[in-house]
This record gives sequence, C-alpha cells and structure tokens, in this order.
Amino acid sequence: MKEMRMRKILLAAMLAAAFIAQDAHSSAESRKSGKLYKAARADMKKGLYLTAYDKLSEAYWLDPFNDGALKEMDRITKSFKKNLAKWCEYDFEQKAYGTAFLFYTQGDYKNAVKEWEKVLTVKENREVRDYYEYISGELKKGMEKECLLYGGKAKADREKAEKIEEEEKEKKRAVKKAPAPAPKPVSKAAPPPAQPPPLKIDKAKAEKYYNEGLQQYSQGYLKLAVASWQNTLKYDPGHTRAQRALTRAEKMLKANE
Repeated sequence: MKEMRMRKILLAAMLAAAFIAQDAHSSAESRKSGKLYKAARADMKKGLYLTAYDKLSEAYWLDPFNDGALKEMDRITKSFKKNLAKWCEYDFEQKAYGTAFLFYTQGDYKNAVKEWEKVLTVKENREVRDYYEYISGELKKGMEKECLLYGGKAKADREKAEKIEEEEKEKKRAVKKAPAPAPKPVSKAAPPPAQPPPLKIDKAKAEKYYNEGLQQYSQGYLKLAVASWQNTLKYDPGHTRAQRALTRAEKMLKANE
C-alpha cells in the first residue's frame, strides 16, 4: 500500500515538473516575441520596413496571440498598398521598394528581386542590397517558399549569429574542460526489456500545420486554426507553441459559445 502511494506521489511530482518546464519554455518564447516586436518598432523608425516585417512575422510565429505584431504587419502592408499609386507619379525608388516589399511578404521572391534591382539602379540602399543578395542566392539554391514564411532573412541572420556565438562558447568550454578519466570495465548485464515502438514524429508536417493555423487565426478562422494546431500535436506532441496556441484558442471558442 505504501509503495503504491509513493509511486503516485512520484508520478504527480514528475507531471508537475513537466508542466513547469513547459510553462517556462512558453514564457521564454513569449518574451522573445515581445523583444522582436520592440526591435521591429525601432527598425520601422529607421525606415527598415523589410527587416521590421520579418521580425514582426517571427514574433507572431513564436506567439500567435501577440496582437501588436499582427496589427503592425497589417498596418505596414496596407500603408504600402495605399501609397503605391501616389509614388507611381513622382517617386520611382519608393514605388519599387514598396512593390518589392509586397512581393516579398507574399512569398513572390522572384518579382521582389526584380524590384530590388530597380531600387539599386537609382540609389544604393544597404537593406535592399542585403535582401537582394540573400534572396537571389537562396533562389539559386532552389529555396522553398515555406523557408522564409515567418521570420524571413532577419530570422536567418539572427540564427546564423546565434550559431556562431554558440560555437565560440563551445570552443571555450572545450579548452577549459579537463580530459575525462578512462572508463572502468563494465560487466555485461542482461538486455533491457523490450520497449513499445516510439511515437512517429514528423516535425516538418507539424510545422506545416502550425503555420497553417497561424494563417487561419490571422484571418479570423478560429475553429480551423484549432484543427490545424491539433494536427500539429499529432505529429509532434512536444510542439510548445502549438500547445500554447491551442489552449488559448480553445478558451476563446468556449467564451464565444
């Protein structure tokens, strides 16, 4: 009886630890989303709208309930669409920049590159030059649209910088780390009991459904978004962003009933 009680207590403790770890991870992603949103606002003040939009889209990808990021993405897009006709009359450079922005954010990278070429024939622009060279290179490699759907070039640049930083830290840790002692000979033990086959995880499909849910939620289709995020968790039960998004979306559905 005591042994059964101890097992129940141990199981409860393990579940609590798992929930705490998941909440900590979710909080970290929410904080990261908030930082990206602030960074994007700063980029907009500098006129770096491509970079800002990429950061906003990644902020939304990390936290679908970051309404500020979603509203800013919509506001910037509407602003460019509204001003294009006016720019056609007197500002060739701004028209090409705005047209390229709309092509890029819609995933039409080939036409975006063509418009960036027009900008660069008029005036050198560091942001445009960076995007032009990066996207042109990715197109030559056969880049798929989904690769840049949320976060774009800004996310790729940040991840590259983080990877370099982590590699530098790893080198320093390796230098400090003393050589491990030779392992002691271990006697052969009986083979462990057969385990049930592991759950088949497909992270690519999970991410595809997660991104579909983001698009559906942003368009107001809450039930479809819930279904997509449920599918995400079928293919990757540990997908924390989908878990958080699904929990909040289901609460919203119940509140609307």
